[in-house]
Amino acid sequence: MRDKQALTTGEVAKYCGVNFRTVIRWIERGHLDAYKLPGRGDNRIPVSSFITFLQDNNMPVPEDLTLGGRTLVLLADSDELSADLASCVRRAGWEPLVTTDPIRFGFLLAEHQPGAVAVTTGMAAESVSRLLRDMEGREVLMMLINQEGTAGIAPEGWCNYQWPSDQAGLTSALSGAAAA
Repeated sequence: MRDKQALTTGEVAKYCGVNFRTVIRWIERGHLDAYKLPGRGDNRIPVSSFITFLQDNNMPVPEDLTLGGRTLVLLADSDELSADLASCVRRAGWEPLVTTDPIRFGFLLAEHQPGAVAVTTGMAAESVSRLLRDMEGREVLMMLINQEGTAGIAPEGWCNYQWPSDQAGLTSALSGAAAA
């Protein structure tokens, strides 16, 4: 997940494979949004504006700048289960954001726009499906993870796993999604 809110002209130049003066010309000509810092007047380019610039010009968006690329937001019905799942997600190379509160879960979805979501009840999966419709154009891996011995029917487009017996399948799905 990206850590920065804005980039320097040098950082943008490096991502695009151009000289930093080219980036300054893009800013001066209005092709790229930027603001000047007080004092020396150095330019800063908001990451969201830079991503839009790249997309508008059919340039690849670096993975480290995309929101939620390797972030999974998990809504668990118990703290014990959430700790086990978070550990598994970390081993697969993803950053887990875990909550047992549905309101907080919605906030995390909106704020981080994750690459994957996981819930531990079928009812939650139905609600989350409705929330994800608002994230148009984004591919999100959706997983329903049921504790062993409980049955949950995953809505269309969701992967269904039994925990802990399908742990390898869950890890594999995350690894495959990360490579895509």
